[in-house]
Amino acid sequence: MCIRNKCSWAKFKTLSFQTRTFLLLFCVSSALLLGMGCYVYSSMHSILYGQIGLRARVQAQQIAVMPALVAAVGTRDATALAALILPLKEKTDASYIVIGDDDGRHLAHTDPTVPVGSPMRGGDNEGVLRDGKSIVTLSSGMYGMSWRGKAPVHDPHGRIIGVVSVGYFISSIDRWNHSMLAPLLLVVAGTTLFLLCCTWLFARSIRRQMRGLDPIEIAQLVQQQDAIFDSIYEGVLSIDAHSRLTSINRAAREMLNVQTPREHVLIDSLLPDCPFMPKGQDDHDRKDEICWFNSLQVIASRVGIRIGGQLHGWVISFRRKDDINTLSLQLSEVKRYADNLRVIRHEHQNWISTLSGLLHIGAFEEAKRLIHTQSAVQQQVLDRISRTFGDYRVCGLLIGKYYRARELGLTLQFESGCSLDRLPSTLADVEWMSIIGNLIDNALEATIACDHPEKKVILYLCDRGDELIIEVADFGCGIEPSLRERLFERGVSSHDGSGRGIGLYLVNSYVQQAGATITIEDNIPHGTIFSVFAPIRSISHAEH
Repeated sequence: MCIRNKCSWAKFKTLSFQTRTFLLLFCVSSALLLGMGCYVYSSMHSILYGQIGLRARVQAQQIAVMPALVAAVGTRDATALAALILPLKEKTDASYIVIGDDDGRHLAHTDPTVPVGSPMRGGDNEGVLRDGKSIVTLSSGMYGMSWRGKAPVHDPHGRIIGVVSVGYFISSIDRWNHSMLAPLLLVVAGTTLFLLCCTWLFARSIRRQMRGLDPIEIAQLVQQQDAIFDSIYEGVLSIDAHSRLTSINRAAREMLNVQTPREHVLIDSLLPDCPFMPKGQDDHDRKDEICWFNSLQVIASRVGIRIGGQLHGWVISFRRKDDINTLSLQLSEVKRYADNLRVIRHEHQNWISTLSGLLHIGAFEEAKRLIHTQSAVQQQVLDRISRTFGDYRVCGLLIGKYYRARELGLTLQFESGCSLDRLPSTLADVEWMSIIGNLIDNALEATIACDHPEKKVILYLCDRGDELIIEVADFGCGIEPSLRERLFERGVSSHDGSGRGIGLYLVNSYVQQAGATITIEDNIPHGTIFSVFAPIRSISHAEH
């Protein structure tokens, strides 16, 4: 028996969560409904018997005080009594009415076959005839069990001269009871069917809210999520729609120096006044934005948690900006070195070809002049840049951009008055390189895309006074006024093609971090001027 029960329980556990929930709820509801039905039926049964007993006794009392009946009992007039009780029987729902004398013998019966003078059965007349009390009894008569109400008959002098018995057969009472049971069973059946439907719909609703997963599958997913969270190199945290922290992985704790349990961490303490945090109707995902988390500069992205089209929270991933800076600096150095080598290689090949041709035709003097001229021009460019700009990183960048412009058939012209000793400490050097390089690249692209004859880009770079001024002027086709307001948004560009809209977005991000401003103006006679005005003093994290 125990083994059979274990097998049944094992089979039950293999059912789906929806089926198990449905069966459990339905069984519990059915048991409660069955218990309530039995209680109601038992109460109805007791009330019915009590009411019928009361009715039988009241009817017996009313009949016992009828003057005609009292007179007929006193004279033992059986015929008059029979004529009196038969009409009463027709007007009531009682099974029978019996009139007896003070010896307990029949004087009249609604069944005419019962002989007058025969003894009354049941043995329940003694209390009525002796004590004069009206009673209700359950006794067996000549027709079986019946529920009887008995009352004494008193003569005008108060003596007990007979007894009146009004009875209801138990079979009749059971028939009435069953007639009331049918609607009850119908209500129980309807309620059971209703519970069946409601239980099934409730189980389906629960499963839908649980995304079709069983509890054990949800537990496994939670464990997998915890394991994945802790294995991710980046910091990851999630917040609900009310900006409450719901989860945080190990990397995020280490980077943000969070030691307290998740329940005690306030998101406002980690991200104070951070524009990266969603506010109001801002429900857009954001990617690779530079911001401050708990006094740590990071590059962060956020993705909304949406269920059924409704926003229920956010997942935020971030990594140290220092790690990206190191890699970016190395890549920038390599790229700049490669660009310079490629441009110089092209220039050198052209120069060698020309020199070889001159030597081949015997123009030795012309070859010597070419050598001196080429050397003087290159040295002049190098001397001009190194003398004007004291930061070697800026020098390397501008030399590369100068030869890149020459390769494109353009001229990178340095405005008179340029002077730079060192870059401000408000940003890392690689970030200043990104600002200057992206502005120059954007100007080169704008100029080469335009058909105007002026093929040059003018750069003004100066750190005199309290601010650094970076001004890059191109002679392109200009920027439409409707596009200027959105030009610094991610993915927005004045040039056609995929993969654009990143350079100016990064420039604007770095400018904001430095507490600087950037302006866009029209160049004369055509083109655009980008100007950056950055304070030279250091800026604290709070000002970011």
